[in-house]
Amino acid sequence: MRLLGAVALWAMLAGGAAANTDDAAARSERFSVHSEVLGETRELLLRRPPGYAGDRSYPVVYVLDGEWNFELVAAYLDYMADNAIFPPMIVTAVTNVNRNRDYVPRPDPYFTDTGKADDFLAFVEQDWQPAIDKRYPTSGDTIIVGHSFGGVFTLHSLFSGRELFDAYIALGSSAWIADRVLFEEAEAWFKSAPAADSFVYMAVGEGDGGPTVPSSEALAKLFAERAPAELEWYFEITPRTDHFKNVVAGMNEGFMKLFPAWGFVEEVEAAAGSGARGVDQWFRTREAELGYRFLPAWFDMGVAATGLAQSGNTEAAIALVRNLRRHQPDNAHVASFAAGIYRAAGDTGNAIAEYRRAIALAEAQGLHPNAMHLDRLRQRLASLESAD
Repeated sequence: MRLLGAVALWAMLAGGAAANTDDAAARSERFSVHSEVLGETRELLLRRPPGYAGDRSYPVVYVLDGEWNFELVAAYLDYMADNAIFPPMIVTAVTNVNRNRDYVPRPDPYFTDTGKADDFLAFVEQDWQPAIDKRYPTSGDTIIVGHSFGGVFTLHSLFSGRELFDAYIALGSSAWIADRVLFEEAEAWFKSAPAADSFVYMAVGEGDGGPTVPSSEALAKLFAERAPAELEWYFEITPRTDHFKNVVAGMNEGFMKLFPAWGFVEEVEAAAGSGARGVDQWFRTREAELGYRFLPAWFDMGVAATGLAQSGNTEAAIALVRNLRRHQPDNAHVASFAAGIYRAAGDTGNAIAEYRRAIALAEAQGLHPNAMHLDRLRQRLASLESAD
């Protein structure tokens, strides 16, 4: 009954996502940078997140093989950010000139032009990242996504020790390439006692042909044996996928682990047993542990707060929506949930203020009735104001 009541309250006020993603073209651009280290001009793609604002900073996701993977990753992260599941992020990609040359660290006699990944790594550090930082307000939090040879480069950038990225998502990595050069690099990196504050996700499809699955399993075994305990790393074989299907399945699993919101509701409900102080402490702990990776989902947390209020734990419910508002200050749904919580607590003044804020945010963002039913918010506001 608690959950049903919470969902019914939300459904009466709102519909789907907070904004729209059909304006992706208006948020996208392509531009070129000249690279001295590569001796050529490279084309970059970029998409700003839904609701982008120039007065705040954003993590940046760097995508390899841009002509194939940019739209997939950008659309996926659009959807997740639009629903406040992941934080909004800038997505950028580079299109290929010679991926054998750029992505493989050592020459392989069976693949022409391989062996110049260090030059491409210098391009990332000297040209690509500075170009994005110059054009947009970036937070310094960086993620790289690569597939196949792009996955090889993703892991090579990790093992290089340059710390150009905070998170590495390597999908279908050809760990067998160049006489298993990645194994040598991994051994050297582990021996160097790395700071190990990175996030690493590796996945291959169970139907990936040739040596990709066994070599990736062997590399994961090396991680299990040699990686420092502080390193957060994962390896998965995604079921019912091959070399290409794994891109979609592995990307989703990797990002879901990078932004690990699953189980948060149960954790915060348990913390609410200690009242507002328990909720506040849970937020402080998770914020310290995850940093930019922590984003409490507005719907899940709003439902949890409503349930706490309905069970009489209004102190914890108010603390929950107060913390939720800190993380999503411009979310009209958060404001509408907060208004309902304050109303249930008998705090008419704050309930009125939150209904007004929800209406103002919905109007400013031009939310469609599919996303926010302004008429119902106004009715609730009017009933409180007339009774006040």
